[in-house]
Amino acid sequence: MSREKISGIIQRRKPFAKNIIDAKNSLDKTLEQFIRLKGICASALSDDSLANERETVSEIFRGFNARQADELQAGLLNIHRRLSRDTLNIAVIGLARQGKSRLLQTITGLSSDVIPDSDRSVCTGVRSDIINDPEASETFAYVSFLSEEDFIANTVGRYFRELQRHKPGIAIPETLTEFRHCVLPDRDTFTTTNIEDETRMRNYIGELRKLQAHLLEYQGYLGTGRSAKIPESEIRRYVVQNDAETGEEYFRHMAVESVEIHCKFPNAEAGALRLIDLPGLGDTRIGDTERMIAALADQVDLVFFVTMPRSTGDDVFDRDINLYSQARRALGRKLPIERWSFWVINHNTRDENIKQCSDFAQTLRNKDIHVASTIIADCKSESEVSTSLIDSALAFLEANIERNDREYAKSLQDLMNDTVKNLHDVLTEARNIFADEKSFERDSELLDRLFDVLWDDLTDGLAEAVEPESFLGKKQNEPCTELRDQFNRTLEREEKSADDGKLDNITPEIVRRMIRRAGSPEAAYTELMHQLRTDLGGKMQQDLDETLERVVLIPMKQELCRVLAENGRLSMRFKSEGAKILPEVIAFIEDGKIDIMPTVFDGLRKLDNAAISCQNRIQPLIREALNLLDPMKEESRRRRAIFTGTEAIYASLIEIYRDTLSTLRENLDREEIYSEPNEFAFSAANTFVDDLIRRDRYISSGTIKLESQWRALYRYIRGDIWPEEFGNSQAKSEAFGKIRGPLSTALTLCDNMNFSFSGEA
Repeated sequence: MSREKISGIIQRRKPFAKNIIDAKNSLDKTLEQFIRLKGICASALSDDSLANERETVSEIFRGFNARQADELQAGLLNIHRRLSRDTLNIAVIGLARQGKSRLLQTITGLSSDVIPDSDRSVCTGVRSDIINDPEASETFAYVSFLSEEDFIANTVGRYFRELQRHKPGIAIPETLTEFRHCVLPDRDTFTTTNIEDETRMRNYIGELRKLQAHLLEYQGYLGTGRSAKIPESEIRRYVVQNDAETGEEYFRHMAVESVEIHCKFPNAEAGALRLIDLPGLGDTRIGDTERMIAALADQVDLVFFVTMPRSTGDDVFDRDINLYSQARRALGRKLPIERWSFWVINHNTRDENIKQCSDFAQTLRNKDIHVASTIIADCKSESEVSTSLIDSALAFLEANIERNDREYAKSLQDLMNDTVKNLHDVLTEARNIFADEKSFERDSELLDRLFDVLWDDLTDGLAEAVEPESFLGKKQNEPCTELRDQFNRTLEREEKSADDGKLDNITPEIVRRMIRRAGSPEAAYTELMHQLRTDLGGKMQQDLDETLERVVLIPMKQELCRVLAENGRLSMRFKSEGAKILPEVIAFIEDGKIDIMPTVFDGLRKLDNAAISCQNRIQPLIREALNLLDPMKEESRRRRAIFTGTEAIYASLIEIYRDTLSTLRENLDREEIYSEPNEFAFSAANTFVDDLIRRDRYISSGTIKLESQWRALYRYIRGDIWPEEFGNSQAKSEAFGKIRGPLSTALTLCDNMNFSFSGEA
């Protein structure tokens, strides 16, 4: 036995494990996209008018073998776990009292308290993993308990399902409470048509009675997960039915799924070995075979079959053949059992059965039972077990484990190839369905004819909207009386406050605090002047800007949008009223269509973002009047007095504030400045119309013409604009448009998959 040899075997598997997980990750990503695609198709084709397309696509998708894909994903995960383990796993299986437990005791150094072997210790079916831990100063274990659901379904339920085969009227309990209170069949009177089945069924009833009678003694462990450390002295209570000395019955094992025992093997060279003690087969515990097969398939690198021929003569009986056949089922044809099993024939020196051991080995070959090696060894002898069995097993694994891993993986590689091809064929067939719909991109003769009429209406309507006699044209030379009215209201509000001896945000108390903080009346006065100027300027701009937005900008946008909605019939697709239609159309174009209608998009966005403010002509006049409130300006300095206290400062502030308001009224009492807002609105409207219908003459060669851009927009929404002519085709086009992208992604992932892992690592 060699630690280095074991470590070398484990490390040689790691690159292959990486190949496997890379392939699985690639498969997972592709399958996730396929699942996403199916969801998108179901949503996009949900309209009743697309029922035929929906059924066709569903039928295509049903051609993908999802069950095979699930099997593949599980298989890849299992083999990755197998290859990436940090231990070599050897399973020891055998019928009761053939030496299996003796062999495990010899290798691990554990006593019969942990690995029971006496006639009084009945096998419970609890799987035990025994791990060599060179650093362990004492033996300990972790116990994993069954969930309540698993206990009912796979422990209790198995017995009931077997009984139900003979008595269909027997009800299977679904909860612990139902099991506690259910009435079991009478063991002595239960009959079947076959006497062997009858005996077996009566034994099953006996097992159920025991499980039911002692439910309260182990129920508390169900569903608790993994235990904390269990000391060596307590392990027996979780794995066997009774105490070896006193015969006291234990019942915790009924709730146990498996036990993981950590101990220091006697042989210092044992290295990273894990021995898996599988349930003794052949007793009445149901499900042992299934548990054994599951463990062998997923977690075992080598199997030791253990048999002890009787000195009085023995043969290879059906029980031995059944044991071999059951293990063979674990990997089936994926990896023949002879590639990963030894048959250990236990030489019982006390009974001296060496001749019978040799005869048994020869009979195995005659019975067509094939294993990698047949070894005769005394399972109680540490030296024989180490040299004849363990060393031979390690030499075999060193020479053959990579071959075994790759042969096992080959069946998964074949399954992977089939799955990827199956998926690619399904996606390609689906692509042909969706690619066959070309009306979304093509201009039909009918669409061209209908659009030509609409284009004339739209261009005429927009052109009329900016003619001199139009609503906007007439307003451009009119003063914005609402703006003047708002200016007067703002001034009157401030003048009244000043006449009442009040200032917004400044009181005599604030003046007093400012003097203390600033250090002098003069410094406080300067700070308060800045505050007055800033507050008044902000009020004026906010009030005037809100008015300009409400009475100038919004009506201009609404008039242009009215033409788009009515002449351009856009209201049939975009339902918002007035200028709110703009963001809807812009968002629609932004969704992947900007490249084919960039000028239309820019024009609509420019109109939507258009803003108007008093900052251009009116703002300088306001600022000029506010200079009186700027302590740094010459005019303000000339008016400054020597202040003796709070009242004088406050009175001076009111006086200069009133003078500022008077100057503001004088500066803004000019007719021409109130005509500018409507002129701006009319200019912005003309720019919009130029951008949207007249820019062709300025477009360079190679740029999409404006009319073509508009035509592209209406091609997308033709079903809404002309529902009788194009309603159904648009629904199909939009649905197919939502599907093409995800479908293309799925195909690309499938084409670029890294799914080959069976070559050399």
